[in-house]
Amino acid sequence: MKNIFLFLSLLFCTTLFSQVNKEVDSLLKALDTEIQDSNKLRTLNRIGNYYIDNNPSKALEYFERSAALAKKNNNTLRLGNAYYDIGFCYLLKNDFDKSLDRYQQSAKIYEQLKDNRRLTNAYMSIGNVFFQSKTLNKANEYYDKAEQIVEQSKDSGQLASLYAQRGTMYDQTQQYDSALLYLQKSMAIAKLINDDYMVTTGLSNMGLTYKHKKNTALALQYFDTVLKKYAAMAEPPIDNLAVIYNNIGATQSQAGNYTKAIEAFNKSIAYCLQEGLTGITMENYRNMADMYAGMKDYRQQSIYLEKYYHLKDSIFSNDNKNQLTQLETDYQLEKKNISLVKEQSETAKQKNQRNIFIIVAIGAAVLLAALAFFFLRIKQNNILLQDKNTQINKQKDELQTLNHVKDRLFSVISHDFRNPLVTLKSYLSLADSPNLTAEKKDKFKSQTVQAVSQTSDMLDNLLVWANMQIKNTRPAITNVNVEDCIDDAIGAATAQAMQKNIQIKKDIQITSAAADSNIVEIALRNIITNAVKYSHANSEILVSTAAHEQQIYITVKDEGIGMSKEQIEDLLQNDAESTAGTQGEKGSGLGLFLVKELLQKINAVLVIESEEGKGSSFIIKLDQQ
Repeated sequence: MKNIFLFLSLLFCTTLFSQVNKEVDSLLKALDTEIQDSNKLRTLNRIGNYYIDNNPSKALEYFERSAALAKKNNNTLRLGNAYYDIGFCYLLKNDFDKSLDRYQQSAKIYEQLKDNRRLTNAYMSIGNVFFQSKTLNKANEYYDKAEQIVEQSKDSGQLASLYAQRGTMYDQTQQYDSALLYLQKSMAIAKLINDDYMVTTGLSNMGLTYKHKKNTALALQYFDTVLKKYAAMAEPPIDNLAVIYNNIGATQSQAGNYTKAIEAFNKSIAYCLQEGLTGITMENYRNMADMYAGMKDYRQQSIYLEKYYHLKDSIFSNDNKNQLTQLETDYQLEKKNISLVKEQSETAKQKNQRNIFIIVAIGAAVLLAALAFFFLRIKQNNILLQDKNTQINKQKDELQTLNHVKDRLFSVISHDFRNPLVTLKSYLSLADSPNLTAEKKDKFKSQTVQAVSQTSDMLDNLLVWANMQIKNTRPAITNVNVEDCIDDAIGAATAQAMQKNIQIKKDIQITSAAADSNIVEIALRNIITNAVKYSHANSEILVSTAAHEQQIYITVKDEGIGMSKEQIEDLLQNDAESTAGTQGEKGSGLGLFLVKELLQKINAVLVIESEEGKGSSFIIKLDQQ
């Protein structure tokens, strides 16, 4: 049975040999004229694949060329594939050491590329080499590696093939129980994925294993199941029917059921004659000769042995003829290549004369192009100088602005840090004085707490501003829960509002916007704190949200002292000086400056609406989600 596939392969090569030669001839011509390396790689691989069935040595030559070209172009995947094909060629030549070396090189590349499917095939092929060289422990090691990868990738079809291959290996090494275990695993997966071909093949292989175990009854049951599956097909494969009847005949012969065996062999031979399956016919003749030997009918044995060797000689004679034909084809192709080289040489000579004229023309064009290039270069340099001057003037303006900001910050730090510290120092000096009444101590304590709170807020703002200037990082614009930001900001200002009995209310119509949550929270905290500072005791502050023309409006409205148009303009231009609150609260003037800079980073706008004596509205405009 194990020789059937070899004979089928030889027969297939014989019938298609002339067609293959024509295709190879066409590919070789294309290879000679091809310029692009990527196309050359594909052509070399196709030629190698055509030769691999009947001339592994010739196929090896083209796969080696493919590997060299892939290495030159740093095409790692193509190089791995070429090594894999070379390994197969050496396996066909029974050169196990070289086959193993190339398969392992391909596996290393596939592992680097994390191409698990190709890596699995490489491990299976390495296992096959070890199996063919009778190193079964190493074969099992690589089959196990392949199995682990396939189980991780959950490729059911590849896992079923791997189990079937391991089952066949165990069968050939007479480890029949292990063979049946893996064949059953393979068939179970094939049933799950509805692969009828794999199921039928698995049933047939299990029947053969039971035959080898001398369990003819079970073997025949499996073969009968295969026949039923073929009977259910509209067009059952004739070659498979020929194989299964040959297996049935061999099994019946082993059981001593010679009449049924002869009947099965005859059916197999009939299918072989119908399709011209010479290899399977040979297997039938050999099995029938063995059967008649067991029956001690030596006359019939000699008849079928004669038929067997007659067919075998005819196949190998055809193979030799094919090899001679191929050598002749190679010779004719070489002659054509030489002729083609001569034609190309003559064509090149004619082109040389034309090229001289082209070179002169190109030289003149290059000279003109050089002159044009230098003219454009001078023009571009002038434009570049103008751009540099513009950039320098812009940087100058920016530096002046930054210098103004720096002066403002140092003024704030030198003035507003000193006052709270003086207040704190005075309170600590007078805290234990017996001359102060309790009422005055409470008043000083309240002023000190207020001063510390103002200093803390100013430090927070300064740290945010400094961090923003130093890192200059872009904020992450995401979908922000506006209501959460408002709640956090209100929470930070609640204690300050309670001291003046101010109620902070909400009217939330829109809850989300595209912004940075940290920036929105810092901006709202400064605006609400500012509103509390300039609001009268027992008043209200309203924080609301609304949508208008694809934008989200967050409004903080107070009932405080309000501002004039000139004050609003100075505030927006960063020119306003800090003023005391309704209860004498002090500030740095840094809060709204920081708010403006932060909002610019998220493409938001601060709008101020106010009227003296009627309160103010600070509006943050954000992009809608």
